[in-house]
This record gives sequence, structure tokens and C-alpha cells, in this order.
Amino acid sequence: MLPLSFTTLGCPGWTLLQIVENAAAMGYDAIDFRGLLGALDITTCPEFTSGLAATKQLIADHGLAVSGIATSARYAVVDQDELQRNFDETRRNMALAAELGAPVLRVYGGRVPEGHTVESILPTVVQNLRKIGDEAEGFGVTLALETHDDWTDSAVFARLMREAAHPRVRILWDLHHPYRTNGEPAAFTYANLSPYTVSTHVKDSAPTEDGGHQYVLLGEGDVPLKEMLDLLVAGGYKGYAILEWEKRWIPSLLEPEIAFPQYVAKMREWLS
Repeated sequence: MLPLSFTTLGCPGWTLLQIVENAAAMGYDAIDFRGLLGALDITTCPEFTSGLAATKQLIADHGLAVSGIATSARYAVVDQDELQRNFDETRRNMALAAELGAPVLRVYGGRVPEGHTVESILPTVVQNLRKIGDEAEGFGVTLALETHDDWTDSAVFARLMREAAHPRVRILWDLHHPYRTNGEPAAFTYANLSPYTVSTHVKDSAPTEDGGHQYVLLGEGDVPLKEMLDLLVAGGYKGYAILEWEKRWIPSLLEPEIAFPQYVAKMREWLS
């Protein structure tokens, strides 16, 4: 059974105490921090600055770990001032991740800058990730580039990893996006990403009549999640299976009191 976590993206109205107590009560092994109440960057929150020692104790007292921190930092960036801001955000969060014992820090490629293509910007992404990867080594934290935005083609992603060739630069495979965005079969995506995957986001969706999609509870959509998870388990993946319930961005989604325990029950059904 893979260890289970959820991102706090799914419970934007919960306090830290509510997050920790619910995670323990619902059967989770860890918490993945993506914001707390009104703050998206948790390094600005008292709970992770002056109150960090108490936060660490609270999490430990409930038998939980921190699976990772999810930042907004992007590395398909050419503007040097903008790039510096992304480096600084990553550095702050790497230091916090090290304090929390979190092994993974999520970063993005982001949107391809105007005037570039994926092909033309890829060397810049490689260079930027190598630079910040060297710094991640000092913190003992692995940077996980998420399959997101303009970076959902798993073959391109695999090439990026080969060219970066850095032990602290790896992949967060959002199981949803390569399938929903590109129609990639599970086995194809797995073959490309599995050598580099250190973290996963799990979420399901169903197509809508307008050509989009709607997020639904696990198992109620058509994303071949069980096949993907079975491939990961069979291949020896040891990281977390993290529920990403995007309620912070989509307030109409079901409340975490419903979605979070349903995820645990369905994952146990699928993987036990």
C-alpha cells in the first residue's frame, strides 16, 4: 500500500490544527503543504516561522509526516528579475522543507514564454534547474518538476530529465494531466516518467460537453488511475500518492470532509 497524503489545496478553510487532526483521523500518513488559509506561500505564515517548533511537534504527535511542499516557482523563465524571484521562493521553501523533514519540493516549468516554443526554451529550463538543483543538494531536498502547464508531454519531460541529469531534479507525475491533456495511455506515460518519478498527484475527472473536464471523486471519472498506480507499485515506486483536490481554485468542489476520506477508502480498495 502506497503511503497516502493530501495537499492543503483541498482544504483552504482549515486551520493547521484542523489539517493535522483530520489527516490523522482520516487515515493519512502525511500532509503536503500548498498554502494555509489565506497564504499560498507557507514560508510567510507564523506557523512555519516563529511557531515552527510547535508545528513540528503537532505533526509528530499525530504520527504524521510532511510529504512535501508545493511552491509556485517556475523555471521556464528568461527574464532575470522574474527568475530571481523564483529562485528566492525555492530557496525559502527548501530551507523549510529541510526543517520539516519533507523530502520533495514541487516546482513548475510554467508557461512557455512569449516568443519561445517548448523546444527553444528547454535548454534554459535545463540550465535553471541544474543551478537550483545544486543548491537543493545542500538542503537534502529533491526538486520535483510537475507535469503541468505546457509540460505535460511525457516524452519531452523524459528528455528534459536526461538533459538536466541532476540527482536532485526529478518528476512529480500528476497522473491526471498527461492523460487528460494529451490522451497519453498509462503505460506510455509510465515508461517515460517512471525512472525519474519521486512524487505523484492523484485526481480524477470526467469530460464535459464543452470539451473540458470536471473533477470528480476518485473512481467516478475516466482517468485510468488504477492502471497507473498498479504500474507504479509493480515498478517499485516508494513515494507518496497525494490527493490533489483543487478546492482552493474551484470552490464548488465537494468539501474536504467528503473528498478526503473517500480518497483513502478508494485507494485502500484499489491497492490493498
